[in-house]
Amino acid sequence: MEIIPPKIDYEGAWDSYAQEWKENNPELAYLGDEWIGKGAGAANSLSEYESLIEQEFIAPYIKKEHTVLEIGIGGGKTGSLLLRYCDRLICADISTQMLQATRSRLGSDRVSYVKLNGLTLDGIAPESADVCFCYDTMVHVEPVDIFNYLTRIPKLLRGDRICVFHHANILSELGWQKFASEWDKNLLGRRDGTAFSVMTDTIMEKFLNHLNYEIILKNTSSVPRDCVWICKAPLVSSGG
Repeated sequence: MEIIPPKIDYEGAWDSYAQEWKENNPELAYLGDEWIGKGAGAANSLSEYESLIEQEFIAPYIKKEHTVLEIGIGGGKTGSLLLRYCDRLICADISTQMLQATRSRLGSDRVSYVKLNGLTLDGIAPESADVCFCYDTMVHVEPVDIFNYLTRIPKLLRGDRICVFHHANILSELGWQKFASEWDKNLLGRRDGTAFSVMTDTIMEKFLNHLNYEIILKNTSSVPRDCVWICKAPLVSSGG
């Protein structure tokens, strides 16, 4: 069977980003510290952005007995925040380089690492996590790929089945500005894996409702360019 290479090379793009990161950001301690939420209208400094993520999207939902699955761990910035609240953290990413960066930051105490292939979540055991946390990742993932992940997440969860999903929203003012500034670089199917996706809050709501996620909160104010959802994944029968 012929293997058709992906049109969007998420893995290669983020491996390259990680490899070039130190040269491009010699003043920063950790990969990911360059993402301070300023372009998204959320914060003006790293500490302010981390505080927002912690107070709005981690502290109210993560319990000390939880195992959290983080999809798209980047350099471990949100992972380090999650570890303050949860029992165990499963770090999953398509990029080997990103996983290495996170491992060097977080180590292996209460943390495990899973390399993803971008299509399935097969490296993660069924019913192994209480929470799925996906922040600053779906902003780079195309809608059809987001839908694919949403179909696969429920079988990995147990207990509270809480999900935190953060994605781009080109219907917001800042989101539209971002789209308008780079649309011409993505014509005829061309797209870098680190680019922002053409995603909206209404598409995500359609996805979540169709797949029977229970929406707890939709937040378009904390990160004004984007949208963050708190929801509960549907129960999956053991035979399903």
